[in-house]
Amino acid sequence: MAVNNVQTYLLVAPAVIVMLSAALFIVWRLKRDQRYLLWMGCALACMGSALIFQTTLDQIQVATWSVLTGLGYLCGAWFGALAMGSIYSVSSHPRLGAAIGLTALVMLGYFSLIKDDIVASVHVLSMALGLIQVLPAPAILRQLRKHEHLEIALYSAYLLFCFYTLSRPAIVHAIGYAELNNYVYSQYWIVTTMSSMAFSLFFTFLLLGCAVKGAVNKLSDERDHDPLTGLLNRRSFNEAAESLIRDRRLQPISLLVGDIDHFKSINDSWGHECGDMVLQNVSLVMMNNVRNKDLVARFGGEEFVLLLVNSDIERAKQVAARIREQVSANAAGLPAGKPLTISFGVTVLKFEGNLQESLGQGDKLLYKAKDSGRNCVCIDPDVGFLAIA
Repeated sequence: MAVNNVQTYLLVAPAVIVMLSAALFIVWRLKRDQRYLLWMGCALACMGSALIFQTTLDQIQVATWSVLTGLGYLCGAWFGALAMGSIYSVSSHPRLGAAIGLTALVMLGYFSLIKDDIVASVHVLSMALGLIQVLPAPAILRQLRKHEHLEIALYSAYLLFCFYTLSRPAIVHAIGYAELNNYVYSQYWIVTTMSSMAFSLFFTFLLLGCAVKGAVNKLSDERDHDPLTGLLNRRSFNEAAESLIRDRRLQPISLLVGDIDHFKSINDSWGHECGDMVLQNVSLVMMNNVRNKDLVARFGGEEFVLLLVNSDIERAKQVAARIREQVSANAAGLPAGKPLTISFGVTVLKFEGNLQESLGQGDKLLYKAKDSGRNCVCIDPDVGFLAIA
């Protein structure tokens, strides 16, 4: 297994692949929730190690060790498919991939150790690698978000490499089978190692870009949302609302300010864990009664604010009444038989109006609802007062 000067140059590409795998491992150690970095690091480590080992072999040893090197490549493809499935939250069909890999290893053993047919070995391994890699591709395509350019580039690069792997038998045919008699110095082997390195470099950069994007999105989500209920917090609500009220197409816009009645007594009587469950369930009721463009926020404690686009005061009143009824009908989080109610102040938000003034008006209407016995909805004075028993 002595390594000559030519082999030394040929080792550069797989060595780069192994270093890329090490980089992915390091990033994964810093960001453990992005498991796909670990799987892709394993994929590159398996592929790079197998390439290094096979490059150091002579022609006879290539056949002798073909099952072991084939195992390295197949494990690399299996981990790569697992990584892609993890990125897009789809199945990589690991059992089917393992079955394809085991079948390929048996065939490699036959064509290398019994029949000694290197062309057949190349065809078997290429087809098995391509099939394992492409397993998650259809499911990813069905749910790929068109507007995410980085995800499209990542998927396209992966799909291109899948088709390249499947087309290797055609490459062997075009180059000529005689080339494979000196395998590790053949044009086929040079093309294979160089293309593997190029793909690994490009794909790793895309993958790290996705990791950075995911980390930024997570930080943004944590910054914008209340950790207990998942609703918008006060700051993010104000930012989003300011943008919506400047869009004339969304008029009319209504504002609902709600507050759970006697919430302090819930925490005092049954504990903060019970209070948290009440907040989460009330939040869920609110989210189930609004549309995608509407905003729902927790302003703090037991106070909530809803912004309804393309909704006049009458529709807003109906939404508030429906939420109030559903909260009362299902006092989730409280002991059986204990009542749960919520009160609302409802106002309108004019085109390019003052958001803070409207929130202040909503608060005044809410206090009026509280003073009127709670468990009711109070709307602007020019529309009237609606008390629901």
